Amino acid sequence: MSNNNVKFGEVDYESDVFGGDKKPNNNKDLFLRLADGPNDVRLVTSPFQYSVHKYKKEGDPGFGQKVGCSIVHGSCPLCELGDKAKSRWFYGVIDRKTGHYKVLDISFAVFSKIRDLARNAKWGDPTKYDITILVKKGAAPNDYYNVQPIPKEPLSASDQQLKDNADLDDLKRRCTPPTAEKVQERMNKINGVDGASNGKKVAAKPTSTKAPAVTMASDDSLEEDFPEYNADGQA
Repeated sequence: MSNNNVKFGEVDYESDVFGGDKKPNNNKDLFLRLADGPNDVRLVTSPFQYSVHKYKKEGDPGFGQKVGCSIVHGSCPLCELGDKAKSRWFYGVIDRKTGHYKVLDISFAVFSKIRDLARNAKWGDPTKYDITILVKKGAAPNDYYNVQPIPKEPLSASDQQLKDNADLDDLKRRCTPPTAEKVQERMNKINGVDGASNGKKVAAKPTSTKAPAVTMASDDSLEEDFPEYNADGQA
């Protein structure tokens, strides 16, 4: 039985994003990595929401690896271990530094600030103006990310072409929940279990190694953090 409270896919800024509480495109350069300091972008799509766990094998002192949550399909091995999935969002954006289309992957820390702009009558729809995502590495968690609007300006002809060509199907695919079997396979692979696709389960809980005080740097994710799933949640 599926969990109807789990939100995924394209959402709007008035949605309760917490629900009350294969087209190949696998180039890591497609993802925009937020650098320390200002990052100027133009959002050209709606936000696409998905749920994800961070999982690491015993003894791993790092941030862990992303594993999609399968609870929408009725069960999730990581949820069963007591690890609560977190919501994240994909956007298609124009990276003003390169002038190229990129996929931006953000946590609630950034999404909430974009949503505040969208709900502000002065600014409104954030696809109508550029924004600066200011990263202050080493700052306190509440000040690690800031989002600043740039005065409204229409898209250029080249910008409009990038927006028109934004691959919405790719964003939908990226936020499609995997099956429980695929989550288990991903866990097995992270743990180095032989035959990751044979259904063998890993019972050990994620390591309890203390995380760094500021964990926002885990937003600097690359494509390899995201295994490929089609619309049926299969790899």
